[in-house]
Amino acid sequence: MATPDRQATTLALAHALSAAERGLAVIPLSRTKLPALRSPHRDDPDPAGPRCHGECGRFGHGVYDASTDPVRIRELFTAAPWATGYGIACGLPPYHLIGVDLDTKCGTDSSTALRELALRHLFTIPETVVVRTPSGGRHLWLTGPPDVVVPNSAGRLAPGIDIRGAGGYLVGPGSRTEHGVYTTAPGTAHLAPAPCPPSLLRLLAPPPRPPQ
Repeated sequence: MATPDRQATTLALAHALSAAERGLAVIPLSRTKLPALRSPHRDDPDPAGPRCHGECGRFGHGVYDASTDPVRIRELFTAAPWATGYGIACGLPPYHLIGVDLDTKCGTDSSTALRELALRHLFTIPETVVVRTPSGGRHLWLTGPPDVVVPNSAGRLAPGIDIRGAGGYLVGPGSRTEHGVYTTAPGTAHLAPAPCPPSLLRLLAPPPRPPQ
């Protein structure tokens, strides 16, 4: 069990409650960016059985624990006093958040790749919330229509571009991880997540299934 960092946990809870006031459902995260609460079913005798998404009433179901209720959020953080960050669930109302994760690892130039995609498919990334990662990457927050389910993907659009959609989450600004603190880019904190351009949304849709 990680040693609690009371100050970091207090700050993470404050940021999580602030995000929840904006309608963003949140969960506590550990310094590794993983959900802070372990699954209550990890010792179940049949791990291949039906997956519980919180129907059991206990905490520890990852993004399925996410909530905008301040009472529940405080309960989650009380159960995880070692949490130093928070995750924002994607795909949920009212925003149906889509996260475009522009990574900088392994020498990838994800920003250039996104610009090339925008030129090729004739779309422009609107002004929106941008979160800076400790490694120098960026998270762009976009919104999608309620009837479109955007899946999570890693590198499918281009090397270094990961997508966080339904069932995924973004590390919230103010979170402290092993590598540093996530911060909102200057001039974007007051913005609401902007609608995803239709051409980009089509690229993010699930790939067609191969013929049976």
